[in-house]
Amino acid sequence: MDDIRKAIFWTSAYFLGTCGIIYFNPRFDWLTIFWLSGLSILLGISYYLVNKHKKAKLLKSIDQLLELLHSTEKQETNIAIKEDAFSVLRDEIYKNISSQRRARNEAIRAKEKLRSNMEDITHQIKTPLTGILLFLDLLEADSNNSLEYQKRIRQEVERIYELSDLILKLSSLDVKAIVFEKTSFSAKGLLVDVELSLDYLISQKNISIDILGDDFILIADRTWILQALINIVKNALEVSPEGSKVCITINENAIFQSVIVKDSGPGLTMEEQKRVFERFYKSNPRSPGYGIGLAMAQSIVKQQGGELLVKSTNQGSEFELRLYPHINIEKELI
Repeated sequence: MDDIRKAIFWTSAYFLGTCGIIYFNPRFDWLTIFWLSGLSILLGISYYLVNKHKKAKLLKSIDQLLELLHSTEKQETNIAIKEDAFSVLRDEIYKNISSQRRARNEAIRAKEKLRSNMEDITHQIKTPLTGILLFLDLLEADSNNSLEYQKRIRQEVERIYELSDLILKLSSLDVKAIVFEKTSFSAKGLLVDVELSLDYLISQKNISIDILGDDFILIADRTWILQALINIVKNALEVSPEGSKVCITINENAIFQSVIVKDSGPGLTMEEQKRVFERFYKSNPRSPGYGIGLAMAQSIVKQQGGELLVKSTNQGSEFELRLYPHINIEKELI
């Protein structure tokens, strides 16, 4: 269509120019031939210059596209977006490059996170293995205390088993290999199971657990919510001093169902609150555990459409597990 318009324009220009020459000099003589030749040369030069200008614009646009294609290694693409024949192509290339850059940056962050996690896992495994080797040497050198050394070796083996079990569960959550099956169950009944699971730690530290609030029916995957609450309450027990109290409050309203676990620990700083759900992060490096429990609890709750919140003062920390069963049901119906 553009070529047809060009042909019509140049033909019309020559026709009108010829008409003008014949009007002012109607005789067919050398002067007329001279003016017609001049008109042809003028139009030819004009046509050449117009095409040269368009070719220059085309080459400039191609250079911009090439620059855009080679800008994947740059942090920013400083190319002005103009409306021309290549606008759509340039926009698609820019989108593609931006997407590739985001994917690359995410891959770099994931690789760095994997490296950091592997270092943490290696450290967590090496510590009990070093203890096992030490107790084996002591067992060979001092047979009189063999029962004590065997007991310590068993404890270290159980520690490795617990760590491997946590890592496997966390890996399954990461790849979304867990199929959550929602059921209805008693909130207080769930907390009774949490207490039974942590009875050894409760007795060891002589900590009392107070459960407040009226019972209601929770709607979630009971097995995995139980695992999440065990991790949250275990963390509260570990940071609370001996002889203190952990308070668990259950609540239900028209929007969400929640379980709030409040410990009697020293609390968390703002920086610690930002990092508390990071894997292998421990505000106190000498505290028991692996720094996985809260990260796993958050992953479990998030994948069931809920959230895990934290707030803290110097009198202790509160972790609130929230589920939104009514919202989830509406999404499924839609």
